[in-house]
Amino acid sequence: MARDQEIDRILASHARDYFTILQINPLFDFEGLIKRLYRKKSLLIHPDKVKHPQASKAFDRLKRAEHVLSTEDDGDEDAKKRVNEKAALVDIYKQVSVGLKTSIVEDFNHKDNVLIREKVHLVLDNQDKQEEVERVYNQRQEASKNEELKNAAKERQMRKQWESKWEDDRDSRVQLWRNYVNKVEKKKKKPKKKVLA
Repeated sequence: MARDQEIDRILASHARDYFTILQINPLFDFEGLIKRLYRKKSLLIHPDKVKHPQASKAFDRLKRAEHVLSTEDDGDEDAKKRVNEKAALVDIYKQVSVGLKTSIVEDFNHKDNVLIREKVHLVLDNQDKQEEVERVYNQRQEASKNEELKNAAKERQMRKQWESKWEDDRDSRVQLWRNYVNKVEKKKKKPKKKVLA
């Protein structure tokens, strides 16, 4: 029963709120807790030990949370990205805490911390929506650009075909012009009138 509740709790957490997934209060020193809580929770919800249908999804979230929160900046591009993601999440927690003017309590389940986590969840949802809007906008821009490129290529192809056809018809045009010119230049001579005298 506790295993299923833990899986449901992890799945109810925002996928990028790694502190909530591991049940860590980021407003206090949390560096020593990450590995210990990860091991404890991974043993509790491991898909091989639980028959919950979404255990693997919850376990993946738990692994991702541990991976991001325990990453140190070693110069690797991915590591820098994860460290920045962790720092941004801590900043969101701090800003929400200051904005709500709540007391900072170490207890993870304190009502003030629950309120902070709810607001952080909303902030992360808004960020996800903004990222989705940007992604859709970029897709539309890319599609529009591709359409313009296709139209330009089509126009070039039509122009090439037209020029090719123009060149192929050159001889017939020249012959038609010559026939026309010959007809126009050859004026019929007026018959001479016979004078009777």
